[in-house]
Amino acid sequence: MYNIYKLKYLSILFIAAVLSGCAASTQTSIDQKFEDAKLKIHRQFSDPRFEHAFWGVLIKSLKTGEIWYERNADKLFMPASNEKIPTTAAALIKLGPEFTFKTELYYDGFIEGNTLDGDLIVVGEGDPTLYTRFYDTPKDVFKKWARILNEKGVQIISGRIIGDDNAFDDNRIGYGWAFNNLDTWYSAEIDALQINENYIDLKIVPPSSSNEEIKIEPNINSKYFKLTNNLNAVESGSSNIWTSREYGTNNIVLNGTVLIGDKPIERSPSITNPCLFYVTVLKETLEEEGIKVMGNPTDCDDIPGWTRQQTDLILIDLHLSPPLKEILKNLMKPSQNLYAETMTKTLGWKFKGEGSFRQGKKVVEEVLKSFGIEPESYAYMDGSGLSRYNYISPRQITAILEGMLNSPYKTEWLETFPIAGVDGTLRNRMKNTSAEGNVRAKTGTISNVRGLSGYAATADGEEIVFSFLVNAHLRSTKETEEITDSVLEIITSLDRIEILSISNK
Repeated sequence: MYNIYKLKYLSILFIAAVLSGCAASTQTSIDQKFEDAKLKIHRQFSDPRFEHAFWGVLIKSLKTGEIWYERNADKLFMPASNEKIPTTAAALIKLGPEFTFKTELYYDGFIEGNTLDGDLIVVGEGDPTLYTRFYDTPKDVFKKWARILNEKGVQIISGRIIGDDNAFDDNRIGYGWAFNNLDTWYSAEIDALQINENYIDLKIVPPSSSNEEIKIEPNINSKYFKLTNNLNAVESGSSNIWTSREYGTNNIVLNGTVLIGDKPIERSPSITNPCLFYVTVLKETLEEEGIKVMGNPTDCDDIPGWTRQQTDLILIDLHLSPPLKEILKNLMKPSQNLYAETMTKTLGWKFKGEGSFRQGKKVVEEVLKSFGIEPESYAYMDGSGLSRYNYISPRQITAILEGMLNSPYKTEWLETFPIAGVDGTLRNRMKNTSAEGNVRAKTGTISNVRGLSGYAATADGEEIVFSFLVNAHLRSTKETEEITDSVLEIITSLDRIEILSISNK
């Protein structure tokens, strides 16, 4: 009997040992695959093409808090448009997803017969949405106002159209923006009254033969700007067009060559003084709709001693923008700089009583401090990332990304990010890979700087937060994307559950 019990005991020990060995073997396989993945990631960021540059990297599991990989994670880097991450986070936290921008249309004087005897005054608070991202045409709201005036019987306005943009200060460009890019759409000036995102979309239509002229079609026809066509049509080669606008003017010059028979080409030069552009286009739109305006379009800053007493004015219409959650999608996905700068000034206006970057920055710093990021530990110098004076670390960016997942607006926040292979600035990246439709991340690009920060999930569903920043590189955009996108393919392909299931069969 003793031998039988001894045999059973030895059998149990043997089975336990075998199971223990299998578990150890399974764990070893899991650990090995994980270590292999980390080694592949390390090799990507050690690519000799970038040995002259500086990478800042942090990859972290949201499930366990484990740091998967880091390199210079606490060093400060220029973030380019990754600067929109703190800006958008602060706007969503402080203003809320349903916030709307308000624009008010007033008149002073009185309406008698078919004449409004007085001025038309439009008061803005920064609404950036009067553009085809949100409306059929940029002038849809102006046409609505024309209908309202027509319903009141107004056919003549004896006075001026005055734009009151005093919700924002008069610093219309960001600190440290490159002077030679100020005539481009992505450096458009910021104002409390904004239409067409403060630039002009030009469609250049090449001639079909040498007997035809080159056509230039602005999406808004206005006397506010002047176009000078210095383009030459050529029968061979390629189209090569650039625009320029002398600083402080709205004289837009087109230079270069247009290939005969080529498809239409688009360029979008910025304009200066958006407030005056706004009221000029408003006057032109009213006149197109049959309302004669006798006075000139006027920026309130050009009226000595201008003060606006709402008690002395009669409200014609209160226009509300689409909700902030929709605006932020159009900020983050296409990386729209004007929208980001508008957010910072709006935060200053709403919470500090001054629509300036200086005051808006204080609000952003308050939000980042709630995520454990002290104001003195980074440099927030504009809202969009155009400035080369911005500095932030990969660890700080991931802290914001993590913090927003714990906010009441997690869903709205995630919806703002470009999705790999699907939309926004990632629509053409990581297609036909495990990262497609998986990675949500904000891109960033200025000269010699790239950034990509956001979220991904492994093949077994483990959620990851990451921040990749590279500064002082001399390689191409394509080469930087090869590094970052390959790393994300490694992460999204990793399946540690699969190893377990195979080992247990």
